[in-house]
Amino acid sequence: MDFQETLKMLKEDPRYQSAKLVAVQLPEGLKRRAEEIAHTLSDKELVFIGDPFWGACDIPPEGKWDLLVQFGHSPIPNLGSFGKVAFLELQEEVKNEIDYNAVGLSSLTLTSNITYSKELPRIKKYLEDHGIKVTLKRGDLRVLYPGQILGCNISAARGDDEGVLFIGEGMFHPLGIALALDRKVIAYNPRTDEYVDMEREKRKFLAQRYSAVDRATSARIFGIIVSSKIGQTRYSLARAAKRLLDRNGKRSFIIVADLIRDEVLVNFPADVYVNTACPRVTIEDYASFSRPLITYYELEMALGVRDKSRYILDEIVKTDEIGSTSFWRGNESSGNNRLH
Repeated sequence: MDFQETLKMLKEDPRYQSAKLVAVQLPEGLKRRAEEIAHTLSDKELVFIGDPFWGACDIPPEGKWDLLVQFGHSPIPNLGSFGKVAFLELQEEVKNEIDYNAVGLSSLTLTSNITYSKELPRIKKYLEDHGIKVTLKRGDLRVLYPGQILGCNISAARGDDEGVLFIGEGMFHPLGIALALDRKVIAYNPRTDEYVDMEREKRKFLAQRYSAVDRATSARIFGIIVSSKIGQTRYSLARAAKRLLDRNGKRSFIIVADLIRDEVLVNFPADVYVNTACPRVTIEDYASFSRPLITYYELEMALGVRDKSRYILDEIVKTDEIGSTSFWRGNESSGNNRLH
């Protein structure tokens, strides 16, 4: 959808029309369009939230604004509804036809990120017309659209097909699928028209992860990270990690933070950090940390309570009591809050 058309839809939303102060969350790649948005929405008092954000899991808990507009993401169904939040989905078309010979699969599970989710039914039909068995299914209650993959949840990719086709930019989402499933994963980038077999990326990443596990095996002090973001809080998992460390004679403490960065953690006296916040931090940001960062499942490997031969991807299915909508009563609403 054209960007200006998306902004026009926002202006037609009754919540926008009644709002005086509107806050805007933009992904990093869209912040360069802040002036364009400010010009188009000049009928409102507008503020842009400068902190990075990673999706519908990242809704600021407080603010004096009447409406928060979050660009580029769909709601997370099992977090409930937020009456003062409008999710402005930015859907795009896949302009080139999928090269089924380049995909090389006789049966596949079709997936994408939110950007191309509306295109999946059309692509499914095209591939089926060319003799490929295609599964397009909705994942668990954390995802909204059939075939939609989140950085923290690949449930829509699970199945019995020969492999998985992911449509979208970047390696983060298809790498998560490849790590979680013992099947061939092909990533297709609609912008560059390139196809990538994720096996090489998977092997390279696993070498990094097992190195971190080995370093954690001899560590004495662990810092357990809990996210304060509404859709990432897994305090119960952090407590489970602490109990596990206690049983194995390790010292540990829990750190609660919003942005998980090295400069936030470096002053805490830990040999290793256990990340229960967004899995993206472990997968995509690992190299930016000065000390090893591991997941709960990797902690189990390091302590010898889980077999190292089968890697388990850290996924978020649901958040616990701190991240539940009951904790955010001021934002509850039964209305539909997404725009696309």
